[in-house]
Amino acid sequence: MQRTTGNRPARSDRRADILDAAIDSFGTRGYYGTSLQKIATAVGLTKAGVLHYVASKEGLLELVLNDIYDSQTSHVTQSILQLDRPLISRYWRATVAVNAERPQLVHMFSTLSAEALDPHHPAHDYFEQREQATVSIALSTPWSAPAGVDCERLLRAGFSMMDGIQLRWLRTPGKDLNAMWADCEDVLFPLPLWDGYR
Repeated sequence: MQRTTGNRPARSDRRADILDAAIDSFGTRGYYGTSLQKIATAVGLTKAGVLHYVASKEGLLELVLNDIYDSQTSHVTQSILQLDRPLISRYWRATVAVNAERPQLVHMFSTLSAEALDPHHPAHDYFEQREQATVSIALSTPWSAPAGVDCERLLRAGFSMMDGIQLRWLRTPGKDLNAMWADCEDVLFPLPLWDGYR
């Protein structure tokens, strides 16, 4: 239910409605298939009204990627890095748990990620830099792992597996992403080698 100021929705609600509509549209239509007019119609505003809150279509794209998608997972990385004994399995499990609660955002992220393979896409640099930063942080973390394990190779394989499992999850509504990832863990962290590290 919207909070109101007099007879009009509160400013924060209007902005939230615009961001929700953008997440839905970017997920189902991609950046190029989304128009500010479609978003305006979805939230009961004029195009000028939407621009009052987000300034531009590219600005809206930046908001949903940086301020919403990334802000919801940044705490996962920070909390793992602060542990005395950081575990790769715990890091991925926590990330999957967050994503399992936000299928619409994961859908948007996946659609935009594929669309942004085009070097002229406004989110191309975002995805390229995000991937580099994610891998860089992961590779510089002193992970607690069994002796002889090549953590870099494991991390690269695991990130690829996570991308793939999320796409399979999005294609099969009702599936449990956490359970799907648990099956991947048996392959990535086989026992008894990883006993005590999972």
